Amino acid sequence: MTTSKRTASDAAPDTDTAPVTDTAPASGAHSGIRADIQGLRALAVIAVIAVHVLGWPTGGFVGVDVFFVVSGFLITGLILREHDLTGRFSLANFYRRRLRRIVPAAATVLVITAAAGFFLFNRPRAIETAWDALSSLLFVANWRFDALGTDYFHSADAVSPLQHYWSLSVEEQFYLAWPAIMILAIGIATRVFRRPAATRVIAAVVLAAIIAASFTHATTESAAHPTSAYFSTLTRAWEIAAGALLAVAAPLFSRVPVALRVLAGWGGLAGIVASFLVVTDSLPFPAPWAALPVGATVLLLASGVGRAQPWLFPLVNPVARFLGTISYSLYLWHFPVVIFVAVVLPVTSITTQVLSFAAILVLAALTYFLVEQPFHRSPLLETFAGSRENRRLAWAAWRDRFSSQFAFSAIGLLLVVAVSVVAGGVVIRGPVADTTAAPQPQADLSAEQQLTADLSDALAATAWPGDLSPSLDDAISRTSTNNPARACFDIGATPDFGTCTWGDDSAPNHLYLVGDSTAMAYAPAFKQIAESSGGQWRATTIGLYGCRFTDALVENDGDGVMDACPQRKFDVATTIAADDPQLVIVANAYALGQAAGGTPLSVGDLVASTATETAKYGVGQVVSLSPPPLGAELGSCYSPVTSPQNCNVAVGQTWHDFAAATKAGGPWVSSLPFTCIDEACPAFAGTLPIRYDAVHLTPDYATRIAPILRRELVDLGAM
Repeated sequence: MTTSKRTASDAAPDTDTAPVTDTAPASGAHSGIRADIQGLRALAVIAVIAVHVLGWPTGGFVGVDVFFVVSGFLITGLILREHDLTGRFSLANFYRRRLRRIVPAAATVLVITAAAGFFLFNRPRAIETAWDALSSLLFVANWRFDALGTDYFHSADAVSPLQHYWSLSVEEQFYLAWPAIMILAIGIATRVFRRPAATRVIAAVVLAAIIAASFTHATTESAAHPTSAYFSTLTRAWEIAAGALLAVAAPLFSRVPVALRVLAGWGGLAGIVASFLVVTDSLPFPAPWAALPVGATVLLLASGVGRAQPWLFPLVNPVARFLGTISYSLYLWHFPVVIFVAVVLPVTSITTQVLSFAAILVLAALTYFLVEQPFHRSPLLETFAGSRENRRLAWAAWRDRFSSQFAFSAIGLLLVVAVSVVAGGVVIRGPVADTTAAPQPQADLSAEQQLTADLSDALAATAWPGDLSPSLDDAISRTSTNNPARACFDIGATPDFGTCTWGDDSAPNHLYLVGDSTAMAYAPAFKQIAESSGGQWRATTIGLYGCRFTDALVENDGDGVMDACPQRKFDVATTIAADDPQLVIVANAYALGQAAGGTPLSVGDLVASTATETAKYGVGQVVSLSPPPLGAELGSCYSPVTSPQNCNVAVGQTWHDFAAATKAGGPWVSSLPFTCIDEACPAFAGTLPIRYDAVHLTPDYATRIAPILRRELVDLGAM
């Protein structure tokens, strides 16, 4: 199952119906729902679901662009139709319709997903999901996910089951402004030009300006800040505006010959399908590459203005029309189902994929018939000119219309609940915590031997220990907040070296630990070494998150890292050279990267660049300390319904490549003996979680390995 940031972030299908007369009110179009738009919604939502469940097509996430264009086209068409029919446009009626159409189904999924998170997720992830639900309900989810995506300490968090709600936020933010702009255009056309027809001209000029400005901004941001560009309303506005511009210009397309309509319709459909296949998450997005699905969608929509398109049989058949009708509910449910299935059944198989598709379809159909349609067609929020009798009659008619539908859907719901209860007894019931006491440390074992035994036991465990301290929930929540050296690696001005030094100030020996957040994770160990050295050693631990202590500036997208990194490395090198300590230990991430400017860096390049940087210190003893091999992303693999086996990860080849190159270059300490065993890395050892994410040691575990690190350094002759 695919859960990358790009593919986890798709747009919701537009939630208003698609009558031809709404999209071209002045064109003499026939009445009825545009079947091609319903089919287009189905195509887009199927692509979105498929890329999440199957990982194919690679560009399925461009359903976001299809939906944005359709949304702008339909909503603007509704505004124009109301104006053409009544001579005015009511903001109050517009937002009443939007609330009835959007909120009930969206809120239903939010509540159920947030509640399920407290049963299926670890506690920190469940709490984060609840916050995601609140931000989604307030239509600011895109701002939240943008902030988390660019936060160094959250960039590797488990994917939210509600991340797809960002697109609803973008749409509703756009529609806070666009109807008011349309009212302004109507007012100018009526009062200044005294020609209501001028409304379309004014709106077209405004939309063209929005498209130009937004697309230009999107192009710049997609290259410089891709995460922000993906979630931003400002970089997505041009897509919605493109559909809106087509709605404004709809009368121009009402008399297009059938032959041209056929070519345009099939050409647009081919362009949309091609975008699913050729666009990948490595391309600049949303600009310029979103232009392909946006342009193709505009072409297809234009081909159907004022006339049905029976020749587009992939879109107008009954199955496509039904899926398009329930596409909003399909979209709302698909990502929570994908994420929850991945938690309960972490090994992807045909069974999990079929289960995902079936669950999405059933939940969507139930939500459509039980929630979405009844609320949308209800008199809720309507005004009745003070007539209680009219209100009573309206609600009575509503009950008559939906009573049989409620009964039918309720039966289906009961069947789903029954099947879920049975399935829950077989599948969802995960391993319970092992409440038996952990094996006690044996007095005749050394620290290294005891740790080896603990790692071996953890690797074989099938249930989570009940006495982990801190608990895995606490480890995930705290990350590095209780690391005593965290401020010594933070973004900003270089901290006072004195506040980052541990041990007796009069100690005759001094060591420095420098590097990126990998080094920071080791800081509690060296604090312990210094404070237990009997006054012989003091340790200064200082570096910068995301900043590898290499001569080359390695790119990092953490906020402020690239700006702060050169100065921090210079300050550290200058201080070490002046201080002339007995020992410098450097720890950097083992990961390939590229230098500022985009030049790829190999393992050999990075190891050599580290040596060049440490040569600036002018000290005789420099030891490289390897980071732990990558473990499982604890926030994703651990939950009350999972097994510790889900968090066991094999040592990667990249770690071995860096280790071999680093060892060949000089004194080196391997992290393998105290984090992994038999080429596999568990999530805990004894009563301690090892990492709080996929990379960094917990402060408590770093403190535990202090005697082992000291022994390694003594054996090297460094201490």
